[in-house]
Amino acid sequence: MSVSISADTLLRSGDDAPEAADVRIQLRRDHEASLAELDALRQESVADRCHLRLRRLRRAWVIHALAEETVVYRALEGAEAAIESKTRADERFVEHELVESLFEKLSRARPGTLEWNARLNVARELIARHIDKEHEDMFEQLGRRFEAAQLREMGRRFELARDKLTLLEDAKAA
Repeated sequence: MSVSISADTLLRSGDDAPEAADVRIQLRRDHEASLAELDALRQESVADRCHLRLRRLRRAWVIHALAEETVVYRALEGAEAAIESKTRADERFVEHELVESLFEKLSRARPGTLEWNARLNVARELIARHIDKEHEDMFEQLGRRFEAAQLREMGRRFELARDKLTLLEDAKAA
């Protein structure tokens, strides 16, 4: 099953106002942005800019992960997923925690050191593998278990969760 979604699925029929995107589109965008930011971080050589990029990446990752766990993972669990899928969902939660732990350790490391580079490479590898598995497994499960309108509604809820989490993160930072 293909998970590519055409741009016309983003628009309501007969209306020019954009409709919430299928949640898979939103997840894919977040995933691509995370990988791009990780790659930019790997290329950065100025310590202050490294830490600034890492803070932005970490914040975006936390917001994405919590919104995804709250909306998407729970929806799949609620759809009476098979035992294997529940195990996979548990693994996804743990992978989010592992990435957060690596980001925490990176925040205390000195950019450019062997430790920094090793942790950054491991984080990149873990995130890429996590994303690949979601695109292969979870996107297919979403397509099988939910109709197009449900996927758009899930996308709307994902956006709302991300917006609320962004406000909370902003409040914590103030």
